[in-house]
Amino acid sequence: MRPLLPQLVGCLLGIGVLASAVRRGEPENPFNLARTAAQVGPAGSFNYLLPLLELRRQRSAYQSGLQAGYYWQALATYAAMGGEPDSAAHYWRQQPGYSAPAPLAAPVGAPVPAAAAILAQTRQRQVVMFNEEHTQPRGRWLVGSLLPALYQQGFRYLALEALEATDSANLRQRGYPVVASGFYTNEPHFGNLIRQARQLGFQLVAYDAMTADRERDEARNLVAATLGPHPQARVLVLAGHGHINEASSAQALAAWVHQLTGIDPLTIEQTQAAQAGLGQWQHLPAGAYLVPAASIPARGLTCDLYVLNRLPLPLGNSFGQPTQPTRLALPADSLRPPQVLLVHWQREKQAQPGAEPVAVHCLRPGETSVSLSLVPGAYVAELRDAAGRRCWQRAFSVY
Repeated sequence: MRPLLPQLVGCLLGIGVLASAVRRGEPENPFNLARTAAQVGPAGSFNYLLPLLELRRQRSAYQSGLQAGYYWQALATYAAMGGEPDSAAHYWRQQPGYSAPAPLAAPVGAPVPAAAAILAQTRQRQVVMFNEEHTQPRGRWLVGSLLPALYQQGFRYLALEALEATDSANLRQRGYPVVASGFYTNEPHFGNLIRQARQLGFQLVAYDAMTADRERDEARNLVAATLGPHPQARVLVLAGHGHINEASSAQALAAWVHQLTGIDPLTIEQTQAAQAGLGQWQHLPAGAYLVPAASIPARGLTCDLYVLNRLPLPLGNSFGQPTQPTRLALPADSLRPPQVLLVHWQREKQAQPGAEPVAVHCLRPGETSVSLSLVPGAYVAELRDAAGRRCWQRAFSVY
């Protein structure tokens, strides 16, 4: 067993450097604090552990201040990226003004599994829009599980709000995401969604627009890259929250696409049922189900289909395809908590040090092995500490 003190001192020093930004008065925006922490480590890499540690350490500075809402959102975002979706949901509920939501109305008849029902409707549609909670990867997991069938139906474009346009050409060439590909794309399930899409043959589209009229300009970017030059194209879109609102008064992305092209998109909403109380729906097996619009209390978005997404999220890179359960034993002499386990495709790691991992897991106290669900292939696992230093690495194959 190696001595723990030097490594722990190094981690604390790294955290202390970041804390110097919070000297007096109102602390800096918590997203800026976390973004700085995420850059600690090897150049071009993403530190999945330090933002969580630093945000948690600064709780007293934020939770009663003017930035409390941003603080809990930042914690939820980075918890999701660090492979802690349950923690992310908990943090989201801590925002000021949050109250226990009214429950969904009881299902009438047998609940309808979402996947088959969605695919029955997408078959005849040209534009299909999903939304997601940015702090919960289940929405992008459902989209990833449907991609093979949607490709068979003729869809060829996948437009992602989260993509950075500046990396689009490089991403198309590489076929996998790096830190520069986007912000939310650093969450492993999002990275795996991108890989799945490229492997199937989808063309990826970055359409976001941080402008005064964001919704309109997003729609213009989307149309310019797809339906403008290719009027018969079939397009999938994954956007955040209210961008797929079809209400004309909202003038959201979906409504603008309809106005610009004359095409009525099929909109699939995944956030509002998730934010309601489950009521009798909690007794259903884990999965994704269609929810009647009338069953959702205080429904704020006008969409075609509403989904309650309670899909289990395996630690790995599968979207429902065959995998091999893999258990990684972590050597005791390399365990110096706090640490994070990163699993990469070996070919990506060798080609690009900044390649995003396919799985991320922040180690719990006393944890000496981790169970993964991986598709066959060659991988590299590594342990990194809070300062981004590699403590252990192992190449392994899944057959």
